[in-house]
This record gives sequence, C-alpha cells and structure tokens, in this order.
Amino acid sequence: MSTSRSLVSIVIPAYNAADFIGNALDAALGQTYDAIEIITVDDGCTDNTAQIIQSYDDNRIRYIRQENQGQSAAINRGVQESSGDLIKLFDADDWINREHIETQVASIGERNDVVSSCRWGYFVEDFTKPVVFDEYTNRDYDDPLEWLIDSLQKDEGMMGGWKWLIPRSVWDKAGGYDPRLGLNNDFHFSIQLLLSSGGVRFANDAVYSYRKGVSGAVSGSGDRKAMESALLTTQLGSQLLLDREDSTRIRSICADRYQQWLFCFYPEFPDLARRAEAKIQELGGSSLKLPGGRLLQLLRPIIGWKGVRRLQSLVRRCGWRKVLAHKSRRRLSEFQ
Repeated sequence: MSTSRSLVSIVIPAYNAADFIGNALDAALGQTYDAIEIITVDDGCTDNTAQIIQSYDDNRIRYIRQENQGQSAAINRGVQESSGDLIKLFDADDWINREHIETQVASIGERNDVVSSCRWGYFVEDFTKPVVFDEYTNRDYDDPLEWLIDSLQKDEGMMGGWKWLIPRSVWDKAGGYDPRLGLNNDFHFSIQLLLSSGGVRFANDAVYSYRKGVSGAVSGSGDRKAMESALLTTQLGSQLLLDREDSTRIRSICADRYQQWLFCFYPEFPDLARRAEAKIQELGGSSLKLPGGRLLQLLRPIIGWKGVRRLQSLVRRCGWRKVLAHKSRRRLSEFQ
C-alpha cells in the first residue's frame, strides 16, 4: 500500500447535527492530505442536516440517507459505501486539525496491519482550542493488548472510534460495529479493532477535538436501552480481552469495568445490577469505590455505596436533577 496515493475515507455519521455538521465538513475538506473522500450518513435526521450537507459543492462529499438505525449501523453503512484504503471515523459535532489525516497516514507508513492513534481533548465552545490530554498511551505499541491495558489502567480508557486511522484490511478483520450497541459502543469496537491489528502507531501532531456537554448525546443517555447497551458492550469487550489473555490483570480490569457500570445500574435497573455483580464475583471481585464529593465520602462508610445510590436516586426524583444540571453547566463553563 503506497501512502502517497492511499485514499482515506472519512466517515461522518449524523443525526440531527445541523448545528455542527458544517464545522465538521469544513475540517474534513481543509485537510492538508487531499486524497480523501467524505461519506456522510444521514441516520434519519429530522432537522436540516441534509440541506447543509447538500449545499457543499465538492465532489469529494457523498451523502447517504437511511432510516434511523443508530450510530453503530450508520458507521457501518458509511464504511460499506466507502472505497478508501484507509478509514477515518469522525463524529458530526467534533473537529480535527488540518494536519490530522496526513500525520496519521505518515505514522502507518507502508503497513496495512497497524492502526494509528491520535491526541485528543475536550472542548465546550471553541472547537479549535481543545484542552488536550497528555496520555500514557501517546506512543507506539507493537502489542495492541498492551495499549488496551495501559489505556484502561493508566489513562481514562478513552476508546472512541475516532481515535483511529484504520486500514481496510484491519476493519474487515474486526467486523465493524455491533449494531445492537448504542451507549459505549466504542468499548467493544476498539478492543475488537486493536486485537485484530498488528499494533498501534501514534501520530503526535494529529489532534481530535471532542465536544463536551451536547444535549441529547448518546454518551449522556441513561435510559433502559442505553444501560442494556453498556452491559452488553462490557460483556463483549471483556470476553475479547479474556480470550486473548485469561490472567489476573485482565480479570481485574474487566471486574473494574463491570463495577463502574454497576454504580450506574443501581438502583434503577436491579436486574442489570445483579448480572454485573455476578460477573464481578466470577472475575474475582473489584475494589473500586463509588466516586463522588465530600458528602458522599462521609456517607459511604455509614450506609454503604448502595445506600448512597438509593439516596441519590431519591433526591433526583425530588428535583435534585435541576441542581445537578446547574452544577454541570457551571463545571463546563469553568472548563474553557
């Protein structure tokens, strides 16, 4: 594969993204690497996303519409319709710097069995000025399992599909996204992708700018369907890790991942909580503590984490959600 002539397919799934899709398209079209095609997948938008996309007079952009099937299915459709040697996933409300694609292509070189990772950061208002994190995994890995372990143990486990530049051969081997998954679908996808690869190459000058605090975003959903997806992606991803290496360290990582979601499941979804607890015990237990502020830390030794979660659930039903929303907005305003 010659990197100088490799076509990169930038796949942008979009659902009611009219407020943001123009910025994403401008960032994709403005890349210093010009051998690109942009596949936009309208996943049943009900706003004017389609009109914005179709207003661009550029033959590198392709517009595809489908009935609403969710982000995972939209991404798979976009990749299926693409023709590039390399695949870049790009959320419709995010941004990439001008050198992003060129830098990731260069990091892969002549190989078609490794994926390229990038730097990333959050933004709230100005997408061109993200707060970029200096992660431990910002380096090359010959063993993709070690990247996954370091990400989950030493970083915050950010595995967005947008981190990667993906050779089509690796995508085909991994099989794309599981269409059953919504919330946290990237956990299973990135584990499957990396374990289908021959390693990770880090592109230091490629920066992905991730929008934080979007109302209605998949990552902010907490309904039954979202929680079922979170449990399923944890099961699928954990099993892939265990299939590669059934060791004490992998069991501990998987148990901690279940524990993180157990805190979210309880008490609103008791059946999901029971299933997560069973997995945690099967894996040898988790020592993770329920995160929270000073009051939580005072209450937890007295009433236990389940008691704290029941109390939190009660106060939310009594109107505490408005207080939490206000605190969240304040944190976001301080973030910039």
